[in-house]
Amino acid sequence: MLVVVAILLLLVVTVVLTRAPLDLVMVGCLTLLLLAGEVGPEDAFLGFSNTAVLMIGALFVVASGLRQTGAIDRFAPLLIGRPRSIRNAIARLGLPVMALSGLMNTTPLVAMFLPVGLDICRRLRVAPSRLLMPLSFAGILGGQLTLIGTASNIVIFGLYTDYIAAQEVGGVVVDSAWTLTGAMKFIAVGVSGIVAGVLGLVFMIVFAPRILPDRGADNREENLERYEARFIVVSNGSLVGRTIEQAGLRHLPGLFLAAIERQGRRLGAVGPDELLEAEDVLCFVGGTSGVGEIRRLDGLEAEDLQATKVDAPAAIRTLVEAVVADTASFVGRTVRESQFRTIYNAAIIAVHRRGERVEGRIGDIVLEAGDVLLLETHLGFVNSHGRGNAFHLATTVEEARFPRHRKAPLALGILVAMIVCLATGLLDPVEATWLAALAMVGSKCINASMARKAIDFSVLITIGAAIGIGSAVRESGLGTWVGNSLVDLTNAVGGGDRLLLAAIVLATALIAQVATNFGAAVILFPIAISTAAGVDANPLPFVLGVMAGAGSNFLTPFGYQTNLMVYGPGRYRFGDFARLGVPLLLIVLLSATVMIPLVFPFR
Repeated sequence: MLVVVAILLLLVVTVVLTRAPLDLVMVGCLTLLLLAGEVGPEDAFLGFSNTAVLMIGALFVVASGLRQTGAIDRFAPLLIGRPRSIRNAIARLGLPVMALSGLMNTTPLVAMFLPVGLDICRRLRVAPSRLLMPLSFAGILGGQLTLIGTASNIVIFGLYTDYIAAQEVGGVVVDSAWTLTGAMKFIAVGVSGIVAGVLGLVFMIVFAPRILPDRGADNREENLERYEARFIVVSNGSLVGRTIEQAGLRHLPGLFLAAIERQGRRLGAVGPDELLEAEDVLCFVGGTSGVGEIRRLDGLEAEDLQATKVDAPAAIRTLVEAVVADTASFVGRTVRESQFRTIYNAAIIAVHRRGERVEGRIGDIVLEAGDVLLLETHLGFVNSHGRGNAFHLATTVEEARFPRHRKAPLALGILVAMIVCLATGLLDPVEATWLAALAMVGSKCINASMARKAIDFSVLITIGAAIGIGSAVRESGLGTWVGNSLVDLTNAVGGGDRLLLAAIVLATALIAQVATNFGAAVILFPIAISTAAGVDANPLPFVLGVMAGAGSNFLTPFGYQTNLMVYGPGRYRFGDFARLGVPLLLIVLLSATVMIPLVFPFR
């Protein structure tokens, strides 16, 4: 048992004090436990075939399908509206992020709403530090609404399913109150999660503007006036008849709408309530990241429509910046005369020349040596032409993507069908998630190559190794010893079952801050089971307590991916997270301790 404790301490110290990849650290510690004889080979590697790992792999594909089709992006402007104050902004951002986080991966959600939050901060003239942390925390709270809200819920549910099955195989009569059937599998964690989510969001709306510091704005951005990009409102597109605000054209990072050209007139200083008309030409000024964002929107095309003629499906389209060489055959010609798209299978979106953007219709621009061209093309362009006679240098713009908008309703339908199957128990969770993943690929919402890339194997390796470490905690007797110690301590202070539950939730949450939610889940799961056995109680409340604690990554910036995402843009310091995180953790602790036993009694 002491060997297991030493290796667990080594794991925590390595994660906290080094930059070693988490999956490597987990596998390394599992290997040490295996070599020390604290866990057998079968139990050590059983986690890699666990149903939780399979479900999470499928959910990566489903989430990517939603992202590749832009299914969620198109609804963001309608959900947010125009907040008038920082508290209103926290409410309008937090509610949809929390609700959607219960149904899909939190990380792409926060990535989608992050530029919206930054735009709101600029418009309200408040520091991003006042808004971005509540955005991340709303996503974390939403993870506790359903079984699929966060990967740790799925891991714990899989471990508990295996435990119940092992009990039945061992001849133990399992009380029906210990098991989850039908829709309860999907919503059991929400018994406390919904209460914690509502209370947590209300708390952030009221107190976050007072608690969080003003860290100012980070002005280190790319040249915001690098390019002028002109896009036309497609006559049969989804933007016709919408206002600038409703179309989401005010929430683009590094890009602003400078003017609208309409029927020979140029409208400057465009307001948020201006209605878009078919064939409007929208003149945007900004950098590459902003142009990349505009290409995600449905209903807009490059003014000359040359981009629609590029021979490349959405899955392999990208943006490229290329510097024109003095030996290029098209130097001195207009874009139209050069037949650029025909020769290079690339459309020129914008031109930058000697530190200044080049304005006007793309087709009329005379190209010169040294011009920087922003191109919409295919992923093979850099290899094919990046080192040729026409260009000195060509680089791909990171994060540029082109959603398959026509597939968005289908992707949403697949998501809804999966949720119905999970909520009603119509299909086993693994069957439902993998059927949805295959449907995403089969319906071409995402191609097979992108589906493979969507699966984050480092996460799956981390979870598989963590389950093996949890087996060592159980087999070594450490789980039983800690559980009995908790029971003895509770009896000494007279706290009863609820105090035991609170101790499990708190211990899981604290370990999750440094060992991730996966590590905390598998370390505390056997302890929770042993604690329940020590007081002859239903283990289900304690297992749900582990779920609540593992999903409470509020105290450190590296406790969860979304915390890291807002850490830089918000200019936060390490201690800032505890300011808002400690009250939220107490809310989760109180909600779990009160609500879980009401629905799932200890006896």
